[in-house]
Amino acid sequence: MDRKLIFLDIDGTILAHGEEVHPAVLEGLRRARNKGHMVFISTGRSHGSVPPEILDMETDGLICSAGSDIWIHGQRAWSAALDTAFVEKACEVLDRLDAICLLEGSENIYMSERGGDFLREKDKPGDNSELARWKFYFRTARNLLPIKEWHQTHIPIPKVTFLVWGKERMEQLIEELKQDFYIAFFETTTEGVYNGELISLTENKGTAIRRTAELLHENADNTIAFGDSMNDYQMIRDAACGVAMGNADEKLKAIADRVCETVWEDGVICELKRMHII
Repeated sequence: MDRKLIFLDIDGTILAHGEEVHPAVLEGLRRARNKGHMVFISTGRSHGSVPPEILDMETDGLICSAGSDIWIHGQRAWSAALDTAFVEKACEVLDRLDAICLLEGSENIYMSERGGDFLREKDKPGDNSELARWKFYFRTARNLLPIKEWHQTHIPIPKVTFLVWGKERMEQLIEELKQDFYIAFFETTTEGVYNGELISLTENKGTAIRRTAELLHENADNTIAFGDSMNDYQMIRDAACGVAMGNADEKLKAIADRVCETVWEDGVICELKRMHII
């Protein structure tokens, strides 16, 4: 069998909120690497926001910031950032819509003033998994800074995360920013909060897996990607084999080549076994 390059989202794919990566997943990925395949984490999180337990995993590389930051064997191999004018425009639009804005730099996250009060709230039953992760992250992170500090420095920003209230404001956000960003929404919460990400139109998880293959002089026809949310859309679409988790967004399942079991059922490992990779 040709060497496969396996790309794995974190949240909702190999890691369920409130849990650790299951031992069966770690063992299965170790077996895949022992058979000569390569394993990469591909996450929307910035490098500075990746949990230590993920960084400690035995992998061949790490794609961060939804495809804008590529690390291979512990070394940064590629990085890009959003045009500063686009970031400024996003900040203006989100402020006007009374939304929460999080500018995700590679090391620090710059947050609008309203974000602190909301993200300090306890998890609620209606929170989607991404919102629950942000609340947990806010309670434990040390790299959160006020957004005014970014305006003073204009540090490169690969990705913007937002939370906006109400369908009308969400639709206005799309209308004003759709020409400048790929807008990935997560499942709407029961309180009418729309949370999502503003991602580069030219640097995403799909372009990152192809670029990683090129950097390693590997055949992109041997790429496999696993994901569950809409920031995985390009990765699932562009991989030679795109696999949506059983718990994935229905729109993602619709374009996937395969659908496996859920994250709680170790769907990644189940599918790798069916592919005879492990």
